[in-house]
Amino acid sequence: MDSIHKLINILLPPITILLLLFFLPPYLVFKTLSYIIRSVCSENVAGKVVLITGASSGIGEHLAYQYARRGARLGLVARREDRLCAVADKCGQLGSPDVIAIPADVSKQEDCKRFVGKGVNYFGQ
Repeated sequence: MDSIHKLINILLPPITILLLLFFLPPYLVFKTLSYIIRSVCSENVAGKVVLITGASSGIGEHLAYQYARRGARLGLVARREDRLCAVADKCGQLGSPDVIAIPADVSKQEDCKRFVGKGVNYFGQ
């Protein structure tokens, strides 16, 4: 058993270093190129329907603004109706052709079915 541990302690570090030297540079080149391609060729969401939950604040609010700038049709869902309506108005000003604000709580199954159904009925898809 000790001889196996000694052998592993002798062989494993050089093998690990060689594998890192062999695989790490191509991986980093691939990741860099894919990042550049993604940043140059962003997806066209103009006219597509995007349903965003938690849209009254935080990440959901900023996602709504980004999609509005790109011309997406937005279905915004959150519990706070007053704040949600303010976000929907701003999205309309930023360039979204069609915005619907749906007050709902995603922790309730009935609300989830209701806002998905309302979005499909409103946008037709």
